[in-house]
Amino acid sequence: MIRFTLLFFMTCSILSAARPGATAGEQPRPVEAGILADVSAVTPGAPFDVGVLLKIDPHWHVYWKNPGDSGLPTSVVFTLPRGFTVSELKWPIPSVFKGAGGLTDYGYEDSLLLSARVTPPPDLEPGASVKITALASWVSCRDICIPGKAELELEMPVSKSARRVNTNLFSEWGARLPVNYSGKTPPFEIDIKTVSKREKEYSVVILLGPKDGLSGIGLYPVPGSSFIVDDIAAGTDKGSGKISAAFDVKVLPSRGQPQKGLETLIVYTDEGGKRSGYELQVPLSQ
Repeated sequence: MIRFTLLFFMTCSILSAARPGATAGEQPRPVEAGILADVSAVTPGAPFDVGVLLKIDPHWHVYWKNPGDSGLPTSVVFTLPRGFTVSELKWPIPSVFKGAGGLTDYGYEDSLLLSARVTPPPDLEPGASVKITALASWVSCRDICIPGKAELELEMPVSKSARRVNTNLFSEWGARLPVNYSGKTPPFEIDIKTVSKREKEYSVVILLGPKDGLSGIGLYPVPGSSFIVDDIAAGTDKGSGKISAAFDVKVLPSRGQPQKGLETLIVYTDEGGKRSGYELQVPLSQ
């Protein structure tokens, strides 16, 4: 449950400081961070991708934007020169980790590329250079959990043309992103039932009717700072035979514009054996 993550973080920090055999000031560093782009130079007005690559030691993991029952989300904040814009982070489909006491966490082992699309202004002068910085932070866990962070810089020349670089890496991680079905039919039928329990509290049931060849369907809500999601249960609906995911949602007070829907990721394996994801907004009446 998201409400317990702060307590978990404090407990993990204590455990990492008190680990057996550690000497004063010594602490494992299971994650190495770097910053890179998919082009060799910045071309005026031409979008490109920039990413933070985390290399993770074997048997350790870091967390998705919804860490699950414990942990904290991995974070990357890009700072760009004036006139540049940057998209939201592109989150690859996470893995599921089962822990002691039935805890379920979502995250990544071995490595993780968190990228965003950067658009430079059209009036850049070729021959100049630009600096992109990123502040990355994470919690890495194995038997213990250790917080980490890195301040990263990438200096790039401005040119009238650029060649593609790091192509294999960005292609590999691009294939792990949820599929965008905008304007297309998703590979399953979706029926969402939302019932108001009391003010700003809802009970949600999502029924999924997968098409032929799909398996391993799971549903991961993303509460963020706007919602608390509790009592997630999955199974098969007796009436329709469809896959059922049920949970309760509480809407938290918001200083800014409140979210109208709950972001949810549906994960599945297609008939070719590829693990894919579909991002679904669950509407809530507030």
